[in-house]
Amino acid sequence: MCLWGSLFVFIFSFGFISGNLFHFLSLLLVFELLAMSSFLLLSFFVESSYSDFGCYLGVVFLGFCVIEAVVGLSLLVSCSRSAGASVVKLYSFMGV
Repeated sequence: MCLWGSLFVFIFSFGFISGNLFHFLSLLLVFELLAMSSFLLLSFFVESSYSDFGCYLGVVFLGFCVIEAVVGLSLLVSCSRSAGASVVKLYSFMGV
């Protein structure tokens, strides 16, 4: 059940990214959904392989997820301070 749920969230997240996504905060939330579903997939495969290394790999993966969230939120705060909260759209501050 965990495998199917995480696969559904993973596919849903990619579908949401490719759809009409206009706000940077929504993109950050989708990336967190991707990280959560990837962690669930990783924990499922580590559990089925009975590896001791998998527990450490899971902790390292969660650490990288926290780093990704912190960097994303710091980018959001710095862009909203420089451009204003209503101007921050998806990739609008990158000039694309």
